[in-house]
Amino acid sequence: MKKLLSLACLLCLALALSACEGAGPKSALDAASKALQAKDSQAFLAQIDMKSYAAHEMVNLKQDHKLLNRLDSIGGMLGLGSELNELLDQIMDLENRTVKTLNRTVSSGELVNMCTKAQTPDCPWVPESLAKAEVKSLSETEAVARVTTPANMTSWIALRKADKDWKIVGKAVLEEDAARFARDSQPLPQAKAGAKPL
Repeated sequence: MKKLLSLACLLCLALALSACEGAGPKSALDAASKALQAKDSQAFLAQIDMKSYAAHEMVNLKQDHKLLNRLDSIGGMLGLGSELNELLDQIMDLENRTVKTLNRTVSSGELVNMCTKAQTPDCPWVPESLAKAEVKSLSETEAVARVTTPANMTSWIALRKADKDWKIVGKAVLEEDAARFARDSQPLPQAKAGAKPL
């Protein structure tokens, strides 16, 4: 009888631990992996905090494009500061463009195909790679995941817990950038009181 009770306790403990693990940051990656396999763009987008993700994509674009960096510097010199960033965000409408692009490329399978063959470390969206991702916890609400694709390209995904769910909030080539994105709970500049939208 004691052995049976011990086994039952061990089973309950194992189930409790696996439930906790499933609710962690890896849960968003596993759900994204399944959505990509099923070509279900809505399920994939449900794993992403799109406002944060789009804002962090803007950061990535500025790092990759000298012209955007120069505009940012010019805005600083002219005293425009975050106003120029807001203008650039509105001109590019990155959030809506990202949603449309992901909708199309996930549904068609193009995103997985492209990322499987990509020779640059900025395309982690391969189902098997997401399922095998190595997650590093930064805090109870922040994490990063190391993702290596079949082409042996490694990139990092930033994750943050919002309410009870973990969401993907960005991707980066370097771990430190992904960690910064995970910690950045308000990536978009706050509108000034009384400011008129463009």
